[in-house]
Amino acid sequence: MSHSIVKSVLYAGLFTSCYFNSSLVMAEDLPTIVVSATRSQQASINTPGSIKIITREQIETSGAKNLAEILRGQMGIHINDLFGDGTGSSISMRGASSASNVLFIIDGRRINNIDLKGPNLNSISTKDIEKIEIVQGSAGALYGDQAVGGVVNIITKRPEKFALDIEVFIGSYDRNRFVARLENKNSDGLSYELSADFLRTDNYRDNNKLDSMNTLGRVDYELKTGTVFAEFSRIKEVQELPGSLLAAEVAANRRQSFSDFVNDYSDTETEVARLGTQMSVLENWSLEAELTKTDVQRDVQNSFRTFIVTSPSAINSEQVEFTPRLIGSIPMNGSEMLITLGIDWLDTDYSSAITSIVDKQNVTSFYGQLIVPLHKKISMTLGGRHSKVENDVMATFKTGEVDDRATVFEAGVNYHYSSNMKFFIRLDENFRFAKVDELTYTPPGQELDNQSGKSKELGAEFKMDKLQAKVFISRLQLEDEIAFDPTATQPVGAFFAGANVNLDSTVHDSLVIDTQYTLAESLDVMANFSYNDATFDAGTQAGNTIGGVPEKLFTLASSYQYSDSAQTYIELIYTGDQYQSGDNANTASKLGSYTVANLNAEYSWKEWTYSMRVNNLFDREYAESVNVFGSVFPLPERNFWLSAAVRFR
Repeated sequence: MSHSIVKSVLYAGLFTSCYFNSSLVMAEDLPTIVVSATRSQQASINTPGSIKIITREQIETSGAKNLAEILRGQMGIHINDLFGDGTGSSISMRGASSASNVLFIIDGRRINNIDLKGPNLNSISTKDIEKIEIVQGSAGALYGDQAVGGVVNIITKRPEKFALDIEVFIGSYDRNRFVARLENKNSDGLSYELSADFLRTDNYRDNNKLDSMNTLGRVDYELKTGTVFAEFSRIKEVQELPGSLLAAEVAANRRQSFSDFVNDYSDTETEVARLGTQMSVLENWSLEAELTKTDVQRDVQNSFRTFIVTSPSAINSEQVEFTPRLIGSIPMNGSEMLITLGIDWLDTDYSSAITSIVDKQNVTSFYGQLIVPLHKKISMTLGGRHSKVENDVMATFKTGEVDDRATVFEAGVNYHYSSNMKFFIRLDENFRFAKVDELTYTPPGQELDNQSGKSKELGAEFKMDKLQAKVFISRLQLEDEIAFDPTATQPVGAFFAGANVNLDSTVHDSLVIDTQYTLAESLDVMANFSYNDATFDAGTQAGNTIGGVPEKLFTLASSYQYSDSAQTYIELIYTGDQYQSGDNANTASKLGSYTVANLNAEYSWKEWTYSMRVNNLFDREYAESVNVFGSVFPLPERNFWLSAAVRFR
C-alpha cells in the first residue's frame, strides 16, 4: 500500500492507545446474530469481514431522528447532506465517492434507485428499526450490483408482546413530529405491527418546507415448518427545493434560496407491498423468499440558474423484486458447512419526463456461497455471482437495447484465535452497472463499460475486559469507474457541459479503527478513525486525489448513565479537508475540515420518557456538499429537538 496509509497505520496505533469506543457504535459481542454476512440469520460470525452492528438501544441513546444522523460518524462512512433533514443525503464508503457504490437494503429489499437519485434514507422510520448492520467492505459476490464500498442493511423490529409507543416532537424551524407504533404477538403464532410517522418542518433554508408521512403495516404467522408474512408501507414527501448557493451568497445569507429556485419542489409517493416466507424444506435445509412490488411516483419542478422551470415533470418507477434462496448445513470437522444458493430477480419500468427517458430494465443474478469449517478455529468462505442486466431504452441521446453482464467471486479465511479475538483476510470482486441516466448521457459515439473492481481486505477484532476494538485495512481497485466528467464532450444537442464516462483506473486504500472502552459501569467512551487515500492510478490524472473524498474522519463520543432514569450522550464528528466534488484535476481550493458536536439528554419517569437533542452544539457554519461548479448547500447551525414519549407494555 502507499506510504500515506502505512503512516496512518502507525498513527492508528497511537490513536488506539489514547481513545476508546462508545455506546452508539458498540462493536458486537461474539457470537451474535448477524444477517448481512450470509443473507440469513446466523448465530455466529464465521465469515471473513468486518460488520458493525448498531442496536436499537444505541439508536435511542443517541437521540438520532433519521437514518443520516444515525450513520453520520460511523466507521468509514461519509455523509453528503444537502438540507440537514435526511431527504437529500447520500453516503459513500472507503473513498468510493459515488453514492451508487454503496448498497442500501431494508430487510433484504434494495432501496437504491435505477437512476442517479440516491436511496431515500427517510423511507424507514427510526421507530421501526431494530438494528443496522454495516458491511465495511465489498460484497459483490453475495449482494451484486452497487455493493462496492460497502452495504448498509437495515433490519426492522419484530413483535414479541403487546406494546404501544407514542412520541411527540417539537423543534427548531417549526418542527412538529408525531410517531406511533402498535405491535403484538399472540400465543397462536399470529403477530402484527402498525406504525406511523408524520413530520412537518420549515427547515433551515428558505423555500425548504417539508411535509412527510411514513406508514407501515405487517402481519406474520408462524407455521409448524416456518413463517409467512405480508407487509405494506407508504411513504409520502412533499418538499420545497431551495437549490444551491454560490460562496458569496452563503457569506451574505446562508439561509436564503436563490430567486430562480423559489418555485421548485419535489412531491414523492412510494408504496411497497411485500410477501415472504421462511420454511424448513428438508432436514437441515430451509427456503427463504421475498416478493416485493415498489411503486414510486415523483413530481418535480427543478430549475437551473438562468433556466427557470415553470411546470412540474413526472418520474415514475414500477419495480418487482423476487429473492429466493436455499440455505443448508452439513456436519463437517466438528462444526457445520453452511451453503447458500440464491436468485435475485429485479424488473423495473421507468419513465422520466425530466430527462425524456423511458426504460424497461431487468437484472437477473445467480449466486452461491460456501462457509467451510477447516478446523475448529479456521473457516474458509467461497462464493460467486453471475448477473445480467437488460435495458430497452428510449431517450433523447440514446435508443435501443443496452445490455451488460458481470461474473464475480469471493474467497476468504476467518481465524478465531480465541473466543475474544478474530482475524480475517479476504478478496471480493465487485461491479456496478450504469444507471439509466448515465448510460443515456455519454460523449458522442461512446458507450459505458461495466464498472468492475477488486477489494483486498485484512482485519482483526478483539475484546478484552472493558475494551472492544476493530481494525480494518483494505485496498479497493476500480476499473472503468462510472462518473460524471465536467470536461468530457457533451452529447450533441445537450445544453450543459460534461458527460458520463468511464474513468481511468482508481485505487482506494482505507484504514478503519473502531473501539469502545467502558470506563465505569455507567460510562462508555467511543472513538473511531477512518483514513482514505483515493487516487487515480493511470491516465492524465495519475496520482491525483479523487474529489469529494475526505482523507480523515474521526468520531469521539460518550454516553453516561446518571441513574436508572437519566442519561446523556455527546458526540464530536470531525471531517478532514477534501478536494471539492468533481475536482479530480485538484486545481480548485479545498473544502476545509470541520467538527460538529451533537448532544442528547434523556429522562424517564414511569411510562414516560423526555428527551432533548441539540445538533451542531457549537454553532458551526459548514457544508457537506460543495462541488467544483461553485454549488454550496449550507447546513443548519445550532438546532434542537424536544420530545415526550409514552410506552405501554
